[in-house]
Amino acid sequence: MTKRLVVIQRNPSSGSGRGRGELLRLCVELRRRGFRIRMFSRRNVLDQWIRRPENAEELRCCVAAGGDGTIADLVNRHPGIPLAILPLGTENLLAKYFGISCCGKSLAKIIDQNHVYVMDSVIADARRFLLMLSVGPDAEVVEAVHATRTGRILRSRYVWPTLRTLLFGKTRRYRVQCDESSEFHHGSHIILTNVPRYGFGMPFAPDARPDDGLLDVRLVLGTTRWQILWQALRLKLKLPVAQQEFLRLHARSVRVEAVDGHPAVRCQCDGDPGPLLPVTVQVQNASVRLVVPTTGP
Repeated sequence: MTKRLVVIQRNPSSGSGRGRGELLRLCVELRRRGFRIRMFSRRNVLDQWIRRPENAEELRCCVAAGGDGTIADLVNRHPGIPLAILPLGTENLLAKYFGISCCGKSLAKIIDQNHVYVMDSVIADARRFLLMLSVGPDAEVVEAVHATRTGRILRSRYVWPTLRTLLFGKTRRYRVQCDESSEFHHGSHIILTNVPRYGFGMPFAPDARPDDGLLDVRLVLGTTRWQILWQALRLKLKLPVAQQEFLRLHARSVRVEAVDGHPAVRCQCDGDPGPLLPVTVQVQNASVRLVVPTTGP
């Protein structure tokens, strides 16, 4: 039996007027193609509805209508259900990687074609993420922005926290331990990536793949905020960065600790505040199914 039921998880704080219009176009086009639709803004109501066996049997996919945070939230709650994306957030890194635009009509076509891409996810202290985990200046910025969040986060909200962190923040040292190795590697900014996309187009790991069972681990070796900023600017501008300024590793599991033992250092996962350090990160192969364009990433 062909599954013709689509559930939409809408994030009320994501998206502009155009985004809401594309959500309406998605519903209209899905119905035109013979699908039945259920839309939810309250997570607990969606969860209860999906738990009913008669609904789960007919479900084609869930649509995350929001940003990367909405996707991560759905993946954590329902990791076994195929997921489609209507990108209404600030960065939409996963959607950009797979070439998914904010277009309800094209997303309806993608759902109808039902091309499923199986990718890895990553567990960080019982929390699942798809894109990246990091500690350092960007994690501090994410925590500061979310501490005062009242609705949709615009890019402009990151300007002052970023300047404050880089100009007045304290540089901390972190260490990572990869897989079963007893060796520790140290850095002032640690980035674990599952895909080659990062916020604001930063090419920290251009060769990362979400289906290879590995994380790309990048350690920035600079000891001051200015050195971290200078390296980031050169990456953004595609200028050369010397090999002695960073270390790149690959691993299935990574443990990240603060060297100074500070009790309140928090990482960020997929652009949202993550768990406190120390944190252990483990790749889960082929654990998430995404409904994506047939052209692939």
